[in-house]
Amino acid sequence: MYLRGRIPSTKGYRYYVDNLMKEKKLSMLDINYINNTITGYGDTEKLFEQAADVVSKILLRPTLLTYKAQDLLENIKIVKISDKLLLIVLMSQNGTVKDCIAKLTDTIADETIEELTSILNKNLSGTPLETLHVALNKVIEKELKAFSFVLGQISESIKFEMSQNTKNINRNVESILSLPEFSDIEKAKNFVNVLSTKGIIDNILEDIQDEKLGIIIGSESKEVLLKDYTIISLNIGEDDHPLGKLSVISPKRIDYSKSITTLKYINDRFKRLFLNSDSVKEVKDNEKRGGKYG
Repeated sequence: MYLRGRIPSTKGYRYYVDNLMKEKKLSMLDINYINNTITGYGDTEKLFEQAADVVSKILLRPTLLTYKAQDLLENIKIVKISDKLLLIVLMSQNGTVKDCIAKLTDTIADETIEELTSILNKNLSGTPLETLHVALNKVIEKELKAFSFVLGQISESIKFEMSQNTKNINRNVESILSLPEFSDIEKAKNFVNVLSTKGIIDNILEDIQDEKLGIIIGSESKEVLLKDYTIISLNIGEDDHPLGKLSVISPKRIDYSKSITTLKYINDRFKRLFLNSDSVKEVKDNEKRGGKYG
């Protein structure tokens, strides 16, 4: 929604989004750019980073990506690097590979590592990566107390690793700061501060985590620093197989229609690549006919 002159109020934008907005078609240029960039090669995190970069460049807005909170463990492998150093490799059902280092206070035999690896895979396969350390602690308490000196360190290493890089912002700062809203240097500084204040954005995303498509405009967020900004957030994946979330952060003057259409097209792209959903056949047919997206 682009208007010349006075910027509409939060209520004005909300009325437009809820009652007047019609989703735009994506240009074939944008569609081809998305398809050629998000190809399906690489793990989930890498593809989400590609998606965030695509959205940021198409919409000229910062894009926040939240990786799949319920990515499930496929396999865990423990590799002995030295007598007191272990490499923990986590492979998820979505193709994500994470690794971390566990430092031990005592040595452990190779045979014990193999046995522990087998027990952990038996007990932890299918566990959400985000809560893997919690499940591991329960296994330790239940049947592996004798190996707590090893598994306790592994659990802490996994906990730390899963707390890192779960959210990332593709800022695209140069394009953003060229917008008319930021001709005022103080407003520009405020926006950069918003992007750097992780807790503020996290709180907003928590409020809309159960919504497929969430649009928070200005003062609706209840955050003073966000009173001049909009967050448009879309869950990526199916309801029973969520992959993550993409969120666009912008001054309230944003092309809402194009933003939503772009996020929805990327969601369909992910479903085709990861879920092989029959429901997206319609999207392919639409592309050929120059329908919904092009």
